[in-house]
Amino acid sequence: MENKSRIRKELLKKRNTLTEEQVKMYSKLITDKVFSSNQYIQADTILIYASYQKEVSTYNILEDALNKGKRVYCPKVLSPGIMEFYKITSLEDVICGYKNIPEPKHTDPLNLFSADYECTPFMIMPLVGFDANKNRLGYGGGFYDRYLQRFPQLKRMGLAFECQKSESQIPTEETDMKPNLIITENHIF
Repeated sequence: MENKSRIRKELLKKRNTLTEEQVKMYSKLITDKVFSSNQYIQADTILIYASYQKEVSTYNILEDALNKGKRVYCPKVLSPGIMEFYKITSLEDVICGYKNIPEPKHTDPLNLFSADYECTPFMIMPLVGFDANKNRLGYGGGFYDRYLQRFPQLKRMGLAFECQKSESQIPTEETDMKPNLIITENHIF
């Protein structure tokens, strides 16, 4: 199997060749698929990243979820490899944080999974790459894997562009947590 770092570098290079217009157009196609998915429609609580650089844009999803009264939570880095999700009530709650990545400005973590909090949470996660088996390649910090090991019951969807699909299998470890489905501009895997 190929080295994760090499695959990550190759797929980021491919993604970075997309023009701003392509990112916008493909993100809209992906967003439309998210909006029509049962996972999104049925979720009352969404755990979702605020997109950064040339990731699939999530701002229309964030806005739609907030407008529909869904509870929306975005990740915030607390320390190396550790993140928690914080509630946002508007897009103005998202500011530049860890490594200039957009994150909530709130400082108190919310426990979505306390005994007194009933919800149907659904996670939308970023991808650097993926393979035919839905193995996810992230940025290498292990943030999502560590979080999902605490809450493996979370249903999760990955968003990526077609160019981020690796032709070779992505090396996996026992701790890797893959999405239940992956949406690109052309397919649902």
